[in-house]
Amino acid sequence: MDPSPLARTLALLERGEDQEAEALLLTPREGPLEAERLALLGFVEGRKGNFGAYRALALEAAQRAQTPLTLYHLGLALPPRAGALALEEALFRFRGGAQGEARLRLALAIALERLGRPEALAHAALACLKDPSPWTTLHHLRLELLFGTKLLLEVLEEAEPFLPHPFPGVRLLAGHTLALAHLLRGSPRRAGNLLRGLLPLLAPQRLASLLVLGALALDPPELRLLLEGARAFLRQEGWPWGFYLLARGLGEGDEASLLAAHGLLREDGAPYALLAEARLKALGVMVEAPLAPQLGPGLRPEARAFFLGPAETPLLRLLGGSPLPSLGPRGTEALALLLAREEGLPGEALAEALYGEPNLGALKALLHRLREKGLRVSSPPYRLETPPPSDLSAFLRALSRGDLGEALALYRGPLLPWSQAPGVEALRLELEEALRGAVLASGRPDLLLALAERLGEDLEVWEALLERLSPEDPRLPIARARVARLRREYGV
Repeated sequence: MDPSPLARTLALLERGEDQEAEALLLTPREGPLEAERLALLGFVEGRKGNFGAYRALALEAAQRAQTPLTLYHLGLALPPRAGALALEEALFRFRGGAQGEARLRLALAIALERLGRPEALAHAALACLKDPSPWTTLHHLRLELLFGTKLLLEVLEEAEPFLPHPFPGVRLLAGHTLALAHLLRGSPRRAGNLLRGLLPLLAPQRLASLLVLGALALDPPELRLLLEGARAFLRQEGWPWGFYLLARGLGEGDEASLLAAHGLLREDGAPYALLAEARLKALGVMVEAPLAPQLGPGLRPEARAFFLGPAETPLLRLLGGSPLPSLGPRGTEALALLLAREEGLPGEALAEALYGEPNLGALKALLHRLREKGLRVSSPPYRLETPPPSDLSAFLRALSRGDLGEALALYRGPLLPWSQAPGVEALRLELEEALRGAVLASGRPDLLLALAERLGEDLEVWEALLERLSPEDPRLPIARARVARLRREYGV
């Protein structure tokens, strides 16, 4: 589309005037302009709740021409795991334009949020810096509620000025952010009052966005009306229907609805799948491959208590993690080594692993500090008598029993990537190679995709994935583009 119709169409969509925008999109174009027209037509269909049409049109648009706009919509239309990969690849290719990069980073933040990954917050922050707007600002504030450290009162103060915004979509996003902040603060009445003011803005296709918050904040008669309206208009597929089932399960304590919601949302709305998981646990029902051990540690404390319950014990994060504040860098390194070697380590071996030399004096002082922190370390050999729950221990158990799906879910990054302790560096490489070798040997596309996502730039893994994807798989062009780029960069 030439700049003026494209700008007018985007402005109409931003204002929520979808019919007028669709009218501008009826005329076919040529080349990249036609691709962008198809992507925007798909977006209009997605707003109507027709996500299948959105995905099909976004794929066709990206096949015709890969521009920041077509790849933005491809990333949003695909399932979030594949969408995140498409958007990461787009960010490699399109740099320099602040608005285009902001759009891609915002879409990537949304995809990562749906997967329950804390990196979503960083991309939302960059989108906000590149192109400060109501949309980037509010998405960033909403992700602060899940993964950040900003005080909840500050989030409320910064989001409230957007409530009277002239665009309905901005008002809804502001209301969603504020209602969630009130719920995290333990104020369901305030959240309910705010949601009641938003209900007149809800078009049928937007009902899903407030269903779960409504189940937690509205009175039962209001919730029943909301659920009845949603049931009549929502397609029984994907995350919108998962939100309907979750809201129904929360409102009625319905085990079957909660189980179905967990299945639909675990890879398309993972934070809310945690909510279903916690309610099922309270009903005495355990789900297969629970998400809480992997996703819980990445949530801020208020969000963890909200989604999992205040009594949930989080795992210590060592895979991709920073030093634990209570232990400091050296203490965290020692803990990782002791967790990985349950049989224990002789003093000289542990000292060399930490310091590169058998400095037993420094080691004894360090172990004394760990014992003061409540860790029971026996000696010699040094080992943990009661190991604390950690992602590292859970990862090693999953790997030893051959549960590669669980191992990949836990492997959120290399072991203590900041550490230069010789023993940690060796263990880091050992863990990555063990996981990598097991996944390559399995040949399973789903596992190869997850590993490629974790390792990012591993050409062998991407090539193995490319070989195993069928021609109809929507992830094929993403894998092909990543392999081509890596081969160029590595000179292969």
